[in-house]
Amino acid sequence: MDEEDFKIHQCSSLPKTGVQVIYSRNGIEGRNSACDLIIRRESTEEDLANNHYLEDVGETIWETVLEISHCPYCGELLDKSGSICEGKFLHRDCSGWSVKVS
Repeated sequence: MDEEDFKIHQCSSLPKTGVQVIYSRNGIEGRNSACDLIIRRESTEEDLANNHYLEDVGETIWETVLEISHCPYCGELLDKSGSICEGKFLHRDCSGWSVKVS
C-alpha cells in the first residue's frame, strides 16, 4: 500500500458496512503514513427520531479510528514500508451539537 497517498484496503472478509481499512500517507489526525481500522455507526430513521442533532440518514453518529499494521479480517500486512505501528487510536462522537474527540 505504500505507493499511493491514500488507499482503501479491499478484502472479501470485511463487513459490508460500518468498517473500513485505509492507508493515508498524510495520516489522519496528524499521523504520517498510517494504516487505520475505522469502525463507524451511521444514523437510521429511528436515530433521527430520537436525536434532534442528527439531520440525515447515513450521517456518522460515532467512529473509532485505530492504527493497525495488519488487516484484522484477512491478516494482510498493510504498510510494507517498515514504519512502526504504535496502535494509536481516537474516538469521535458526532451525536451532539459538536464533535467530541477522545
